[in-house]
Formats: sequence, structure tokens, C-alpha cells
Amino acid sequence: RVLSIQSSVVHGYVGNKCAVFPLQLLGFDVDPVVSVQFSNHTGYPTIKGHVFDGNHLRDILSGLKANGLICHTHLLTGYIGSVSLLEAVAAVAQELKTVNPGLTYVCDPVLGDEGKLYVSQDLVNAYKTTIVPLADILTPNQFEAELLTDMTVTTEADAIAAAGKLHRMGLKTVIITSMNPLPHPEYSSPDRSAPVTAAAVVQQQQQQQQPDPQQELQYINLIASTKVP
Repeated sequence: RVLSIQSSVVHGYVGNKCAVFPLQLLGFDVDPVVSVQFSNHTGYPTIKGHVFDGNHLRDILSGLKANGLICHTHLLTGYIGSVSLLEAVAAVAQELKTVNPGLTYVCDPVLGDEGKLYVSQDLVNAYKTTIVPLADILTPNQFEAELLTDMTVTTEADAIAAAGKLHRMGLKTVIITSMNPLPHPEYSSPDRSAPVTAAAVVQQQQQQQQPDPQQELQYINLIASTKVP
């Protein structure tokens, strides 16, 4: 059973709106908790709605606890809109792990993307000190990995180094979910802005047996790192 603490939006698919149904299809029971209720996600110029505080989560957890409903195997958190709520999330994670020491905490630290913060700097600092040491799996994007490690991440080596630093902060598994396009070592393309598709790669392979080192095809990296005990 998953306790999923994430955003809720009226328009679009982010947070619990895009997490609950797929998890249910995979056979998980999901208890969703809303961290914010917005008109749309924070990538739009105008956002209307409400950001919930820590009392909101504490009240919900107290109701679950009173009815003997704290029986979760996983905790999943996404966009958190206030430091107060993030501190409450940390307390919930600790309580759930007390009830079930085998609980897995998966944290998507939704802080920003492409150099733009979606939250206050106070939240970034709170993630570093409060959430990262508690989580088992962290799924930052490139920008979020930079924020949490105070490192510049522009290459695969940088990403691996950042993952290593996050491991040293307490995380077992780090998945950097996206990076800016990097040159692919095996294929090439005369147009660096051309979209990468499977058909384009096949066509490229058919047209050219040996890759041209002067030309490069771009691709998106996903960096996954697990600390071995």
C-alpha cells in the first residue's frame, strides 16, 4: 500500500493525478494526500489555488492512525509547496518507518527545471537537511540534482559524481531522470537540432556503417545509481 503525498491540479497530469491510476494498474493500493490544489502545474505563468501546510498532513495522519490504517509499504512524495508541509512529511516518513522498518520512501524532489525554481530556496535547503537523509530512492532531474548537491552537472561523469554525493548524504538509490542532450558516442547526425527517433537511428545505421566523429546525434540520459552495502 502506497501513501502518495503529491500535488493535485485541475488541468493537466502531474502529481497524484498521473501517479495514482498507474500504480493501481500495477496492483498497488494507493492512499493519496493532496499537498497543493492548483488550477494547473507551475510551468504556467499564472497559478491559482491553495498550498497546504503541515497541520493538513498531521490531521490526516492522525485520522488514519486512530482507525488503525497505518499499514503502508511505500511512501511516495512529489511537489511540496511549503516548508511546514515538508517538515510534516519528514515526521510522517519517520513514523511510517517505525511502524514498518521495511518501508520504501521514494522522493521526487520537485524543485524546478531548466534553471528555474518552482519553490522557495528555503525548501531546497530543507530537502537537503530533512528529506534526503530519510528517503531511500531519489528521482531528481538534472537541475534538481545540482541544487541538492551544489554541483554543476553537465556530463555523465558529473551526474555520477552528483549521485555519489547523494549516496553519501544517505540515499540508497539515485535516478537522475533527465539531462540536457549530450553527444551519442556511436551515432551521428548532420543536424544537431533534429529530433531523435528510432526510425532516424535505423536510417542512420543503414546509410553509414562507420560513425563520423565530426557529427553527433543527441540523446537524453537517465542516470541510475544504487549504493551496494
